[in-house]
Order: sequence, then C-alpha cells, then structure tokens
Amino acid sequence: MAAPHRTVLALAAAAALLASCENGGIIDRMLPERGFTAASTSMEPVLPRGTQFTAELVGPADVARGDILAVRHPRGDTYLHRLIGLPGDTIELREGVLVLNGAPAQQTPRGSYTVAGSDDAEYPDPPRTMTRLRETLPGSRTGHDILDLGPTAFDNFGPVKLATDEYFLLGDNRDMSADSRVGPVPVGLGIVRGEQILRRVIRPEGSAPR
Repeated sequence: MAAPHRTVLALAAAAALLASCENGGIIDRMLPERGFTAASTSMEPVLPRGTQFTAELVGPADVARGDILAVRHPRGDTYLHRLIGLPGDTIELREGVLVLNGAPAQQTPRGSYTVAGSDDAEYPDPPRTMTRLRETLPGSRTGHDILDLGPTAFDNFGPVKLATDEYFLLGDNRDMSADSRVGPVPVGLGIVRGEQILRRVIRPEGSAPR
C-alpha cells in the first residue's frame, strides 16, 4: 500500500487535474450537445488528457451504469467519471476489484499502458506504466478498460449502500482518480446527487467510449 504522504500528494495532483470539462456559462449548459477537452488523466485509457469529445445534456432518469458522465462538484468544478453505482446499489472494492451488490467484476489483463507525465510546477507528475485491464461489470455484456498501478490506498473501499438519489462514480485510471471513493473535502468528488449530473459523453473521436 502506498505511504500516506504519497497518497495525499497523489490526491492533490488528481484534484488539480479533475476539472475534466471546461466550465461553461448558462447558455453553454443549455446546448443539447457541446464539445469538451479532457483536462486530466483520470479517465485514461479511454479519454487521455487532451482528448476532445462531445457530451450531451442528461438528467438522472437518462443515465445507465457504465456511462461516462460530467458531474458538477458543489464547489463548481466539473468532474468526468464513469457511472458505476445507482440508487440502492452496494459498492465495494476489495484489493482493487470492484464488487457490485456482492458480485465481483471480471477483470482481464490486456497488457500495459503508459500514462504521460506532467511538468506542472505545483504538482509535477512523472510518466507511469500501468497494467491495462478489461473490466466487465456484473450483469453487463460489454466492458471497458481500466488502469491499475498496483497496490495502493485506493484498492479497498466500503461497502457503501447508496440511498435514494445517490450515484457512485469511478475514474477508469483507478489509482489516480479522486472520485466517489474520496470525500468532497478537501479533494474528492464524493457520492453524487442526481442534481449534480450534467452531461453524458457520446462521441470521443467519433465513437462510443469503452
């Protein structure tokens, strides 16, 4: 498991990078579809930092497990993560494996993947080579790729049962994402309410994100 001080630094860096969609004004938020640029590595490998994509307006009734959503943090930032847990679900992570309502997700190795580093003056981030896994959620016929850095403090979480109007999101770059596993103070996203859901990603480079 990562040392506590290294985990805090990693979270701080993730938080600084998690404004994954540009913050638009009222008119922008009324557009049915609009383009964005991924500003962090939290959704690699499907949406590398700098990737341009299109997202459509949605509400809680429109979303499905596995969707990549743009959600509004209470402080105003917009986070980009994958929807994993719906109201009533129980979420847990055991040694890096997602457990949904008591059933573990299937993870199949797919080689390695290198996340490019950043020379940000405040939070410099070196390149990291990670294990690439194909994750298939229980009850799903399709999967999505995730990244695993190895044993970290993020590998174990919960279990947490979601209440009415609560949603649980994870970054695909599992060990470098301050998502719903991390409380909103000081650096995480925390559990999401329906009113925070803004958009769903529909076209990164012209194809559905998986």
